[in-house]
Amino acid sequence: HFSTKRAIAAVSGESVIVRVLRLPYFSDKETDELRFAVETEARDFIPFDMEDVAFDYQKLAEIDAGSEGKALEVLIVAAQKDVVKWETDVIQAAGLEPAVIDIGSFALVNAVQYGANMVPNEPVALVDIGSAVTNIAIMKGEHTRFTRDLSTAGNTITRAIMSELGLDENQAEKAKRDFGISYEGESDTEQEILTISQTNLPDMFDSLDEGGESLEQDEDQMEQQVHAICEQFLGEIVSEIKRCLLFYENQLDGEPVGKVYLTGGTVCMKNADRYIENLLDTPTEVLDPFKAVKGDIMSLDPLERCATYTVGLGLAMRSVMGEGVS
Repeated sequence: HFSTKRAIAAVSGESVIVRVLRLPYFSDKETDELRFAVETEARDFIPFDMEDVAFDYQKLAEIDAGSEGKALEVLIVAAQKDVVKWETDVIQAAGLEPAVIDIGSFALVNAVQYGANMVPNEPVALVDIGSAVTNIAIMKGEHTRFTRDLSTAGNTITRAIMSELGLDENQAEKAKRDFGISYEGESDTEQEILTISQTNLPDMFDSLDEGGESLEQDEDQMEQQVHAICEQFLGEIVSEIKRCLLFYENQLDGEPVGKVYLTGGTVCMKNADRYIENLLDTPTEVLDPFKAVKGDIMSLDPLERCATYTVGLGLAMRSVMGEGVS
C-alpha cells in the first residue's frame, strides 16, 4: 500500500526532445505570439508530427543581441504522447493518480541543485548512466542549457558480456559490477579503447587439456574479458559525453564545463567513476543528493544509494523546488 495517492514519473530517450532556442524578444503580454514563434521553430527539428507530441516551453532569460536589441532564450520540451500515456497507464494501474510526467534530465537538475555544492554560475554536466538510457544534461545556475540521451547504457554492456562469455543476465550483471574497469592509474593504455576478445568462455573450457588450467586462471581470463568489454562500451559513452561538453563550450555559452556529476546504476561498476574522470580530464564525482536526507535509505550502500535513486529524489524535489517545465 502507498502512503500517497499521487505519483510523478519521468520519460527520456529518443522519444524526448529538449532544446534551447534564441528568439526575438516578446514581452510578458505577448504570450500567444511567443508560443506561435516557439512552435514554428520547433517544427524544424522535432522529428514527429506536432499533433503526436506533448509540448511545453519556458522562458530562460532575456539577453543582449547587440544591434538587434533584446532577444529571448527559451527552453522547449517535446515528448511523444504514446510514451507519456504509457507512463500514466502504469501509474494508474498501481492505483495512483499521475500528478506530473517530467523529463529525466530535469529530475537530475533538481537533484544536483539539492545535493551538490556548486560554484555559482559555473556550468556543470550531469550524466545518468542507467540501464536502458544514458542522460546527459548541462546546467548553469538554475537552468538546463543542454540535454542529450544516448541508447548506449548499462544493458548494452550486460548484453555484450552475455554474448561474449556465454553467461545469463544475472551472471553478466554481477560480473560487470564486480570486475568492471581495470584501473592502473593514469597511463597511455587507459586512453585506448580495448578490443573485445573473441574467445567464448565455454569454448575456452572445451579447449583445456586433460590436466586443465586452474580455476584461478579461468577466472582471471574471464575478468580480463569483462574489463575489455566494460572499457569498450563505457569508452563509447565517454566519447559522446566529450562531444556534448565541446558542443556546449563552442556553440552555446562559450565556457567550459567545470565539473561532471555521475549517477545511474552503471556507475556502481568497479572503478567506473575513476575511469570516466581520467578520460574526460574534468573533475568528476558521483552525485550524493542524500546528504540532508534521513530515513531507511541511508542504510544502503552509499554508492548504490547515490547511483540508483537520484532521479527519484529529483522528481520528489519538485514539490520543494517548484514545478518547472513538465
